Amino acid sequence: MPASYDYAERICRKLPRRLRQERENAGMSRYALEKRMGVSRDMIGDIEHGEAIPTLHLAGRLAHGLEMRLWEFLRTLEE
Repeated sequence: MPASYDYAERICRKLPRRLRQERENAGMSRYALEKRMGVSRDMIGDIEHGEAIPTLHLAGRLAHGLEMRLWEFLRTLEE
């Protein structure tokens, strides 16, 4: 497999936990994030459980809902 595939897989594995951590660090419930984003709690839960991978558009909405810039949210996945 190409290195880019491995890199993308590592990001996808880290995303669910990081989203939950960032949401909890912001003191937000899934409901609160839903209201800020306009995306259902079920979708947020699916992402946090690794059952869905957000599109770039949805990742931008997540970042905005968490009061972060998209690059800040994505950067945390590389740590």
